Amino acid sequence: MSKLLFALIVSVSAQCAMAQSFPAKPVTIVVSVPAGGTIDAIARLVAKDMGDSLGQPVVVDNRAGANGNIAADYVRRAPADGYTLLMLASSTLTLGPYVMDKVPFDPLKDFAPVAMTAGLNMVLLAHPQVGVTDVKGLVEKMKARPGKLNYSSTGNGSFPHVAGVLLNLETHTQAEHVPYKGLAPSIQDLLAGVVDFTFDSGSAAYAKSGKLNALAVIGPKRSSALPDVPTFREAGLPELEKVSGWHGVFAPAGTPADVIRRLNAEINKSLKKPASVERIQALGFESVTTTPAELGEALRKDYRNFGELIAKTRISAN
Repeated sequence: MSKLLFALIVSVSAQCAMAQSFPAKPVTIVVSVPAGGTIDAIARLVAKDMGDSLGQPVVVDNRAGANGNIAADYVRRAPADGYTLLMLASSTLTLGPYVMDKVPFDPLKDFAPVAMTAGLNMVLLAHPQVGVTDVKGLVEKMKARPGKLNYSSTGNGSFPHVAGVLLNLETHTQAEHVPYKGLAPSIQDLLAGVVDFTFDSGSAAYAKSGKLNALAVIGPKRSSALPDVPTFREAGLPELEKVSGWHGVFAPAGTPADVIRRLNAEINKSLKKPASVERIQALGFESVTTTPAELGEALRKDYRNFGELIAKTRISAN
């Protein structure tokens, strides 16, 4: 037997043994946001269920900062054994590489997709004082008052920023961009009427209460939280669908496929529980489950779409 063949057999045997005994120690889910955020809430929900099922503690480790790059780089450099996972918003991998000066990873090569944990359907929300209840009405207002209406975002190069610029391009309007440092001040000023509209995924409660008007949803289908609000495709602006996002779990590239499949099965089992579905929807997201291959395809598709959008809009985070 050749040395190469022998080495291959030993390697495969070791991977099989690893998958069969996995997990033999605690698993860590590195989260790209501080404790208390929506990604953190989903991570803790999944971690509790996984720990109960796997018989090993599953610990949440918050490593926030730099648009998720700190957490992503940490996991990228971790051993590819399934014991260190990354949960983050897709923008870190799909949008960040295009709008930031430099990221410390290759989003398509440095991570192994494990499972999607939530679908992100951003909603176009307007203050009632604007006097519109649909996209058509907003566009008419913007055309009648060029440069007078404005929209808030969570910062330069963010999803809401891209969506606003794309809305301007697609409708030949000139709404002014007002960047904020995070979601809270962006929504607070919208509620106060300081800005006219924004794009956000977690503010359905404000629309239901009448504090804000929901005009359209970015996504392939309507939001379960706002079933009466049309999609942008239904509103005649399908290009806005490209500003889509999700939350997902990744492992370092090279993690054994059997370990990935085990993790995927455990995460999906947690996400399918009625209590999990209810909790995720209450946070303003869509409850979804995927295979690792489906998550990988979503990553590649959205990475490609944002490349096209950034080339078109010339947005940066600076």
